[in-house]
Amino acid sequence: MRIFNCERCANVVSFDCQRCPICDASVGYLSEERLIRVLLDTSDPVSFAIAGRTSPVWRCLNSAWGCNWVVDAGSETPWCRSCRLTRGRPDDARRDAIEAWIVAEAAKRRLVHQLDELALPIEVRSATAPDGLAFDLVHLPGHGGITGHLDGVVTLDLAEVDDRHRDDLRRRLGEPYRTVIGHLRHEIGHHYWGRLVGQSSDMRHFRRLFGDETRDYRTSIERFYTCPTASWDRTQFVSPYAASHPFEDWAETFAHYLHIADATDTAIAHGLASPPPAWAKQDAAPFGGEFTEMLDMWRPINAAVNAIAESLGSPAVYPFDPAPAVVDKLAFVHKQIGEHGARDRFYAINQ
Repeated sequence: MRIFNCERCANVVSFDCQRCPICDASVGYLSEERLIRVLLDTSDPVSFAIAGRTSPVWRCLNSAWGCNWVVDAGSETPWCRSCRLTRGRPDDARRDAIEAWIVAEAAKRRLVHQLDELALPIEVRSATAPDGLAFDLVHLPGHGGITGHLDGVVTLDLAEVDDRHRDDLRRRLGEPYRTVIGHLRHEIGHHYWGRLVGQSSDMRHFRRLFGDETRDYRTSIERFYTCPTASWDRTQFVSPYAASHPFEDWAETFAHYLHIADATDTAIAHGLASPPPAWAKQDAAPFGGEFTEMLDMWRPINAAVNAIAESLGSPAVYPFDPAPAVVDKLAFVHKQIGEHGARDRFYAINQ
């Protein structure tokens, strides 16, 4: 992720901040610019001005729960671009659920920001956009197997926010890595499969890399949960779950692509890596060129971050070094994301 600076004092501010910690300026995230902007008081106590904009803005209605995004004043909805994707929220009386929801929403905002950086269209699910995107962040203690994707609805079990619960599952399933944003990136990968691959001319290429997605999904997943690591070949799949079915292989690879892209972008922003001259960094896409160029920047940074974590007594932050077959799959994801803008349609794929 890029570095954000306060317009008033030029100091670094976090992606989630609502006030600059140095000069105390009121700030908010303006999604159309993908920037943190200073919010100026107006005669209306709930509206703010932003330098260079003629129309005022409101803070998102969820600002009291950590959201720092803003929305045009007078908008049809008081929720920001990220929050309006979520259908409902936990009961305020359930404090544990609310706290988990706040954490999950913060991860989702980071995801939406990255999707915007990659120029991947996001359309809110509605009666007029039935193939749009929606999130259900649910808190049902004692009910497992909730997290998933179905027809554009991403469901996240808020129990995944609990570090102990999540790590217990990680160990049980033989996973080296399990995070909240990892779940969101995986499930959004399912959403984008039909738009990046399913309606493209690259299905043959997809099947050569990932396999035949028409094979029985339920049977494949049941087989995986019977013995999670039985069919995992590290030379072919990025994770054990990726080996369960081609759809899951795509979603896992898509998630890991987003991990690598975000980590590389962050390294560049902090001066730890330099993009090659051939990269023409455009507003519409942070990464140009071949995926191998990104990978070559990411690998030494990842090795260093893991080594630093281990030197401090912590496990490796991101314990992956993709094999050549996995690199080919990641490159396929990179290609689909880079070329989607040239296609005739994105949403309403069945029309």
